[in-house]
Amino acid sequence: MAIITFNRAALALTLSALAACGWSGSESTPSTVASSSATGSAPKTIAGIQIVGAPIKVFDHTTDQQQPNNIPDAQVTAWREADGTVDLLIPHFESYRMRGPDLEHLTMDVNEIYSSTLSASQIPETLYSYHHWMMGPYSLDGVTFYTLTHSEWYACLLNNNCNTVAPGGSSAQLNSWANTLNSLTSADGGASWQLNIVAGNHVVARTAYTWTGSEALSQQIYLHALNHTGMFGPSRVIMEGVYFYSIAYYIHRDFTQINPAAGIYEAPIDKSGYVILRSNDLADPNSWQAWTSGSTYEPIANMDFGVFEPQQGGSSANAGSPQIIYDTNARCFIFTYAVYQGGGAVYYMTSKSLASPSWSAATAIVGTAALTTDPAGPVVGFTADNYPSTLDDSSSGFNYEFTDGSPQLFFSTFPGIYGGNNLARDLYRIQLSITYQ
Repeated sequence: MAIITFNRAALALTLSALAACGWSGSESTPSTVASSSATGSAPKTIAGIQIVGAPIKVFDHTTDQQQPNNIPDAQVTAWREADGTVDLLIPHFESYRMRGPDLEHLTMDVNEIYSSTLSASQIPETLYSYHHWMMGPYSLDGVTFYTLTHSEWYACLLNNNCNTVAPGGSSAQLNSWANTLNSLTSADGGASWQLNIVAGNHVVARTAYTWTGSEALSQQIYLHALNHTGMFGPSRVIMEGVYFYSIAYYIHRDFTQINPAAGIYEAPIDKSGYVILRSNDLADPNSWQAWTSGSTYEPIANMDFGVFEPQQGGSSANAGSPQIIYDTNARCFIFTYAVYQGGGAVYYMTSKSLASPSWSAATAIVGTAALTTDPAGPVVGFTADNYPSTLDDSSSGFNYEFTDGSPQLFFSTFPGIYGGNNLARDLYRIQLSITYQ
């Protein structure tokens, strides 16, 4: 994804003060968890998460990179094919995968699995098909897969001036960034992908500001100020009950407040935060809903989103792309993220349910703030641009939804932090250990 820091509005949902995650027996569990947890055993509670061991390089740009845009540019996810082959997605708008018998023995597949340049790159805004990042393939049979995408489009495309550097060194492209979520599908175990079109539509969340025909476009306000909008960076898809869930980040701006004649070029953010999405039919991009409050979900088209943000030190964290996994011992969902400020930890929150979410306070994963995340820098600690993601090789099924207490944390380097070549990114993994009470 393009590099940007989200300007968080103070619209955070008050998070419940759950100290740890257990199971009361009243909430619904993911329908596939029964085979992953001990029948009749009492749930544990999470006491903490910490790193153990040292980082191991997974993707080495000097040997594995197939083209400049073959880089880890979002949180990585994995899946299993029907024959048990493990695939690790290297996400970008030019998409590749690594393959092997498990997450610890992967080699680069030289075949590109999706090219936005060849299959998308359509300039008209309303086609919603310019650059797609696949964010978490999901399957029920290991053959047919679906994925949500983080899909970028830029208003500057309509004026053919995306290479313009705005005053202050900002980017016309990022300043005019409009983001949607879309649906792609694969019928061959993830070897190739195409738009998942149902009833003439492949768009899951059409929530970005529409630039075409607007004053904002004619006045080219993106040459002066940041005006990115939409739904960004969805997590992996994960199942609870009969629904498939994902968590993305939402930014809405009030473009009625711009006044180019008076030098007011930035539309103020009036709502932002994480949004929980769900569908009972992954094959239908028209079926997705968004959480509003309590246990209520409404169609995304209603634009009624119950946004939330992690609370750290009494204020909303400037947090990045989320990831989520289900702990079969504590029987709860673990939500992980990092903040945009440099040198920080990876944090986690928990909730017993996504159908009726109630999040714990944010807690640091012990050891992450002191970890050397890029020896070339050297860089210590995490930012959101490291795209931390949790995966557990012992997870059952095709989709790496679960952990039994020993997940691994995958993360990308980000050489741009210290002035390096940002296309020279490597991917690492490090072992985590969850302790229980």
